[in-house]
Amino acid sequence: MKQILIYTILIFLYSCKADHNNSKAVESFKKELEEMEKSTKDMEEKMKYSDSIISEIQMAIEKTTDSIVRAEIPTKLNCEITTLAKIDSLIKQNIELNDQNFAIFFANMNPKCSNNVEYSEFNNELIFKTLELNPRKFIAFLSRVSKKKRILRFVLTELQNPINDGIELIKISKKLSKTKTEDPKTQALVSESLKEAIKKYN
Repeated sequence: MKQILIYTILIFLYSCKADHNNSKAVESFKKELEEMEKSTKDMEEKMKYSDSIISEIQMAIEKTTDSIVRAEIPTKLNCEITTLAKIDSLIKQNIELNDQNFAIFFANMNPKCSNNVEYSEFNNELIFKTLELNPRKFIAFLSRVSKKKRILRFVLTELQNPINDGIELIKISKKLSKTKTEDPKTQALVSESLKEAIKKYN
């Protein structure tokens, strides 16, 4: 349809009895139209492949994240608070937590450490802090470790039972609901746990 319109304009211009200067103008106009048509085709071709490129980038990000989760993280846990202290220190310094920080934090969780009061309280507080700071990453890494059902249950239970009264549950819940995550199912479970906590403590 676009080509028919272009050719119609050109035929009309050529059919007019114009002088030599007009012929040059018509030639120039014709070239401009051809260049515009070529640019449009190039743009359409790029748009055609943009979706597949985005998909490839997302897959690459996921592979990188998975490799971080599988990085060398101590498997033998003694309920030490060193890892928690490092994460907390970064937060207090307003340093953005990266993928490795989140990976280590989640890999360090152990429901068996619940008997250690100091560790348990510190871990509970950091669950809320990390969720508030970056809901998208929190859900992404929880989703990866949630293959171990006990970890998922542990985190959801912690979210339903905040130890610190100063935790702004409503603010965290609203921020989470506005965040687009890679795992809506896990996000919904976390959201429900926060709502349970809000019912209990607000």
